[in-house]
Amino acid sequence: MDTFLNAIGWWNFFGSFIMLGFLHEPFGHNILNKWTKIFFVKYKLNYWSRLWLFWAAGINVFFGAINIYGSKWHFIEVKHFLIYSDLLAYSIFLILVLWGIAAKKLAAGAASVIAIFCFWLAWGIFVLN
Repeated sequence: MDTFLNAIGWWNFFGSFIMLGFLHEPFGHNILNKWTKIFFVKYKLNYWSRLWLFWAAGINVFFGAINIYGSKWHFIEVKHFLIYSDLLAYSIFLILVLWGIAAKKLAAGAASVIAIFCFWLAWGIFVLN
């Protein structure tokens, strides 16, 4: 349980810095359009997408930190709550990606994030059992 919380915590914590990198359009375009081919539409930022991206990165810092610190707490109920919260968040992410694929808004690279989300979901479910 502690290993899961630490792993997903550091994943999200460091992921927030990658998200901040997306504030630089060429970086975001290379990652999301050229290398992973997740999106069809060219990566372009406007005021609202920059605001959302900065907000999401900040939330990810919190999401990562609470999982990292949660692994050190000695309250099994809190750890279960954190894992259930992680499962809920990653389930929502998975549903959004599947919707994006069905709506033909995402490219073939979206399968990579499906694999990542399923990995975290499977590990979280395994840890709770």
